[in-house]
Amino acid sequence: MGSLESPIIITKDDIKVMFDQIRQTGIKLIENSASLGGEFILHAFIEYSKYRDIPLIIEDIFDTLPLYLAHLKLMGIGIEDEDIRVIKVGGTQEAGQVLAKVRFENSPHIYRRKIDEELERILPEGDYIHLVLGLERLLTIQNDTRTIHAILSSIRQKLDDERGVSVYLLEKPLIEDLPFNPLPFLENVATSVMELMDEEKGVIKIKLKKSHLALMMNTMFLLVSPREVLRWWE
Repeated sequence: MGSLESPIIITKDDIKVMFDQIRQTGIKLIENSASLGGEFILHAFIEYSKYRDIPLIIEDIFDTLPLYLAHLKLMGIGIEDEDIRVIKVGGTQEAGQVLAKVRFENSPHIYRRKIDEELERILPEGDYIHLVLGLERLLTIQNDTRTIHAILSSIRQKLDDERGVSVYLLEKPLIEDLPFNPLPFLENVATSVMELMDEEKGVIKIKLKKSHLALMMNTMFLLVSPREVLRWWE
């Protein structure tokens, strides 16, 4: 087995370094296939946002955020509303501080423009992290390839944002069932791509599919225990 295929167990400090790299401007894609991968990413970004004092804005598409928070609550992990600033897209369940509500439009470009306007209103200056949850739900309700292409093209425009970083967390098993699989397009557009998979009980394996971290850490695979780095289940 080559060195790049040998997984490395990462610590809480490694997570900070990893998120520092993710925070560089551009579009970041996180493909989740792990049973608790989405919850781990959400919790880790909340903690990192507080650690670096960088605003975290969550775009909650069709009640994805409340689902993740419910799972965390079942594990005894409470998240304060003031730690989560939310732009809510559709859905009926509110979670965190909902600072704006956006109705999804038939035109993806109008929808994207409204999101960008809300981001500018909420954070008129300075860096920020824009974490998008539930894009796979948005794509699932589309019944034609043209609309899906339009949504993906609107995402490409985020590459021009010089202030913030957009992170798209996708549930990979759901998005692979679409008639048109958008992952190859998204992976090509994204400046960084990683995939989360179950390794063993309580451990998540992270594959660095497209990342400078692979060179920095001399591996394409990282192992992380939420119990250790985020003190889950204590």
